[in-house]
Amino acid sequence: MTRTQRLLACMLPIGLALIAASTLSARAPRPAPVPAGRAARPASTPHPTLGIGDDKPDLFTDPKFLVLGIRNVRYDMSWDALSVGYQRAQVTRWMNLAKKDGLDVLVTIDHSKRVLYKRIAGHSKPVAFSQSRVLPSAKQYVAAFRAFRARFPWVKEFATWDETNYYGEPTFNQEALVASYYRGMRSACPTCRVLAAEFLDVPPHEAIPMATWAKAFVKALGYQPGYWGFNNYEDANHLVNTSTGALLKAVTGKIWLAETGGIVRRYGVNNPGFPQNAAHAAIVDRYVLTKLAAANPRIQRVYLYEWDAHSTNDGWDTALVSSTGAVREGYVVVAQTLYGWGVRPNCAVSLVPPTCTGIGGGGVLGATGPTGASGASGASGASGASGATGAT
Repeated sequence: MTRTQRLLACMLPIGLALIAASTLSARAPRPAPVPAGRAARPASTPHPTLGIGDDKPDLFTDPKFLVLGIRNVRYDMSWDALSVGYQRAQVTRWMNLAKKDGLDVLVTIDHSKRVLYKRIAGHSKPVAFSQSRVLPSAKQYVAAFRAFRARFPWVKEFATWDETNYYGEPTFNQEALVASYYRGMRSACPTCRVLAAEFLDVPPHEAIPMATWAKAFVKALGYQPGYWGFNNYEDANHLVNTSTGALLKAVTGKIWLAETGGIVRRYGVNNPGFPQNAAHAAIVDRYVLTKLAAANPRIQRVYLYEWDAHSTNDGWDTALVSSTGAVREGYVVVAQTLYGWGVRPNCAVSLVPPTCTGIGGGGVLGATGPTGASGASGASGASGASGATGAT
């Protein structure tokens, strides 16, 4: 969806060791899909499932992703995407690649990107009307959902609408209508897992409070749904659990952090109250995975957004990999966290993860400086977590 724009990022040095490893990994052949249970072994402590959200298909061909053994991915899709030619092609390509790799997909439904042209009196040319603020009826929504299910029957995880409480979405005051969407999805696919809503964590002047929205939704639905989604950038980047804790108190179902991650760059936000750079973003990612989510058993999944940056001028950048292909400190955090959970990388695919080479594999990510306080030497590894990564 359209988001608030972002600030300039700091450029951090690229570790020579991982540049060499990235070159090797780029030549690695695409591996055959690995059964979900083969790469993992039981972890000693409870933890959420880690997924990646990214609508770009290059995710599925990047050895740096394939090596990690991540089995869950998220796709944000307009509710009417299959009725728009270029969007249908994009969705089909992405879904087919995810299926080929045997990945589990969460589809978040979003506003329309369609533009309709109408002839208006007094205008010599048709006038463009964006449909981003036009909500479908429950009948239209469910028909579009059934069409998607017919095309991709193996996808069984959905969120009714992206950032439903945000004033930037037309759903902010349409709790009863979204409840009808949810009811229709559950009826059309009883075996599907559906997030009742996907909230956005922003200040009160930008959105309806989540508890208020959820209360109205539950009243319209008639019962408490089993799952909710939450995009908690504010909590995450401030390293607090204020909004997350409030949502956990307001609802009884399980929570999926459907979109989260450390902010590297966003245009137009100068003083957010936290550093906006790759080093701090990695601290955020570690906090979300190992503290915030791990401390709350009801938080079942965490989808970090996104995999790689589009360009050096992205207005919004929370990527684990830079637009040049260099891994950032956040990538190291992900690799180390998965390793700690018992998910072993397939180092035959790529040597980029520090858990493959030992470079920074046991390091502790520092909190200050371009390479972190422990960049020179990790607690038990050959070098610190951020000492061997690129950051642009």
